[in-house]
Amino acid sequence: MAVAQAMGKNSRGNIEEDELQKELNSQVGKDGIADVSDAGEILKVLFIDSNRNYAVDKDGNIRSMTWWETKDEGGNNYITNGEVTLQIGDYITYNANDKGEHIYTAETEKTGVSGEGKTFSSDYETNWRVLGIEHGADEDNLMIVPTTLIKSTKSEGLSLIGEKGYCYGIEEMENICKIYGYGTGAISARSITVEDINKITGYDPMNTGDGTVYKKGEIAEYKNEITYTRENFSNTTIQGKNGAIGNFGYKSFTYYDENSKKCKDLAVGKSITLTSTYYGYFVTTLTESSSGTIKGLSTGSREHSTLFPGGKRDQYWLASNYICGGGTFTDTGATGFFTAGYDNYNKAVVGMGNLLYAGNRNIRSTYAIMPIVYLDKNIQLKETGNQVNSYTEWEILEVK
Repeated sequence: MAVAQAMGKNSRGNIEEDELQKELNSQVGKDGIADVSDAGEILKVLFIDSNRNYAVDKDGNIRSMTWWETKDEGGNNYITNGEVTLQIGDYITYNANDKGEHIYTAETEKTGVSGEGKTFSSDYETNWRVLGIEHGADEDNLMIVPTTLIKSTKSEGLSLIGEKGYCYGIEEMENICKIYGYGTGAISARSITVEDINKITGYDPMNTGDGTVYKKGEIAEYKNEITYTRENFSNTTIQGKNGAIGNFGYKSFTYYDENSKKCKDLAVGKSITLTSTYYGYFVTTLTESSSGTIKGLSTGSREHSTLFPGGKRDQYWLASNYICGGGTFTDTGATGFFTAGYDNYNKAVVGMGNLLYAGNRNIRSTYAIMPIVYLDKNIQLKETGNQVNSYTEWEILEVK
């Protein structure tokens, strides 16, 4: 009844979070009995007293949830299907290679790197941990990630260079990650993205840890539209829609053209407008400073150790691209993919993996891989009785 009422009051005839919450409050008769939250493709509806959980898609279709998030009286977060209860960071005895080895070789025509391609194998020694749940339109799936960042059979990360690396980089990340999704209990695997990281850290580039948009007032302000004008052979002026100005004193200005999927040089007397979509932050403070109030993930949290399993300078690719408006010589017009990991001071950060910038179209970046494996919604799990690094370990028994 609440869904039908909410749809009827929406001008587009679909479901919005606040409208459904109001109708549920009215139907149930008491605020707080039913709680609505946005989970991407669906809205989650929790009936608090009965602990019944439902998913409602934008078209008003309703289904019971197979896995859902919950909390105890102390505010601790859990994941449950009504039979077993997990926490982020718990260990899962998943073996990506138990049904046979799968390999993928990243070749030069896709990476831009000359010489022998890098081969990745599902026969990679690592444990796996619970990352969370992805709520789709039809089902809810547990997500697990490796405890060791994935590298090639030569113990190297994925190298990408310039135009080719940028054109095919995400495709290559996905191809590598897929080989880890064939083990018992799994249905698929994909590369982690910056959106996955942000969802867990709580970061929003429009409202960062200091309460402002990323790089507010600067050329590189998030979503700032920036016009680059090639005034002469040795200078390019930079004008942001937000009023910020600058110049780039270099003998060429190279940019990536999304329409042609090619790098182009801006001719003298010509202009190009690009939107800056890059941001970077420390996961503890949700700002560009590692010191300050913890508003994201504390270094001792389950989420922190699960997302950032490496150590000093260990970083991995995120399958999300950006254009950086400017700020420094190597950032101006920079194009590449987000990364996550540790900086030189062992601080966990979300950062940049540049592949080209305004004066150079052949930047090489090399980082490890972090796959997310989806487990079947009907997966059967049992505690092994072991504690791994003080976390509970679960054994995959079967799929119903």
